[in-house]
Amino acid sequence: MILFISAIILSISTSIDYLLLLILLFSKAKNRGDKQHIYLGQLLASFILIVSSFIISQFANLLPSEWMIGLLGIFPILLGIRILFESEEDVQISDKTIGVLSVLLLSLASGADNLGIFSPYFTTLTMPEFIVTAFIILLGTTVICFIADAFGSLSPISEFLEKYERIILPLVFVLLGVYILIEFGTLNYLLAFFH
Repeated sequence: MILFISAIILSISTSIDYLLLLILLFSKAKNRGDKQHIYLGQLLASFILIVSSFIISQFANLLPSEWMIGLLGIFPILLGIRILFESEEDVQISDKTIGVLSVLLLSLASGADNLGIFSPYFTTLTMPEFIVTAFIILLGTTVICFIADAFGSLSPISEFLEKYERIILPLVFVLLGVYILIEFGTLNYLLAFFH
């Protein structure tokens, strides 16, 4: 029972930061295929983070420096800058932008901190406990996607996001990237390196 409670808490605490990003993506989803891409991209990212964390927990000496993990923050910054400077017509999120790979990369970048949370926790688990925990985390990810889908589909929210997407999308992506760079000490490392 404690394993289930711990896994649920772990899932919620590591997935809640995806909520705003997912609401933004789901508000732009125009059809069922777009929504499937979001679900699949998010689930694949969670799966990759879980497996990577498990491997790191088994071979702790393979853990890259935290500042290197923080380099993932560059992806959302570049995406935000690209959206900011595109024409009004190009800013509309299309199937290409809302594709599985884009969602996967955004989710990996925003979930990089999960490596630092999952890895130490996974060192305490047996293989059956890890499998149960991984399943619960993936189930929690699905629930977070469902909640974001529900909020993103609400007319007032989607209308607000549609009206201000030229400001909101780049701002969220750039702030997410900067947060990742700061959180992992990457910005400080790079400033010290080039100083």
